[in-house]
Amino acid sequence: MILRRMVGVLFVIAAVAGIILSLIGLIEIWRYRPVVTKIVVDNLALCDQALGTTQDVLTIVGQVVQTSTTDVASVQATANALALTIQSTNPMLDALIGLTSKDLPSAVSATQTSLASAQSSALLIDNVLATLTSIPLSPVAAYKPAVPLHTALAQVSSSLDTLIPSLTAINTSLADGKTNLNVMDVELTKISETTQGMNSTLASAQTVIDQYKAATTQLKANVETAQRGVQTWILAIAVILSFVLGWVLISQLGLVLQGLDLVRGRRDAK
Repeated sequence: MILRRMVGVLFVIAAVAGIILSLIGLIEIWRYRPVVTKIVVDNLALCDQALGTTQDVLTIVGQVVQTSTTDVASVQATANALALTIQSTNPMLDALIGLTSKDLPSAVSATQTSLASAQSSALLIDNVLATLTSIPLSPVAAYKPAVPLHTALAQVSSSLDTLIPSLTAINTSLADGKTNLNVMDVELTKISETTQGMNSTLASAQTVIDQYKAATTQLKANVETAQRGVQTWILAIAVILSFVLGWVLISQLGLVLQGLDLVRGRRDAK
């Protein structure tokens, strides 16, 4: 019977301890409910603000990517146009190079040859005219031009001598220009290829940005929903915990009565 009484006392002690802990739990639940509610509300507000800032940043980044895409596309179009212009210019340069290297020098040489032949004829004409007009009592004034015809033709032929070096210099410049244009064409092609790769990268970046914006929009909507219902949720949790602790408290009262029955049973036995 002593053992039974000791068990009853232990039941009573354990039940009283459980009752005390249950009461403390109930008190603390409703004591810290406003604190927990405030912490959760503040954290949700902070999350909502962070998500809003993220959306703004993504919007700005998306605008920058779109502007960059437009600029890169413009650079690519310009490079392609310049490359086409250079490619269309090459045949004209080839024609000019051929003209200045062969056709025009040949024409100048042929002209000088013709002028040399004409110069001999002009000298004969000058001499004949001078002789005819120098006859006494001739009604025609004496033929004494400031520059005789053969001399003028000789001067023209001499002036043509400067054209050959000029044509050679022009030919060299055109050849160098064609080489430089070919280099520019190669570089412009590289620029076009590079900008095309940049366009692909920017398009992929825009896709990722759109996905992030959709994800942050959904998260922000979820956070806003949680903000509207957080106080109700916390109140419901507090009620559930209080119900559990109340149930435990009631069960502890039953344990107290059982312990007291054990102790009274020992006393009745005496």
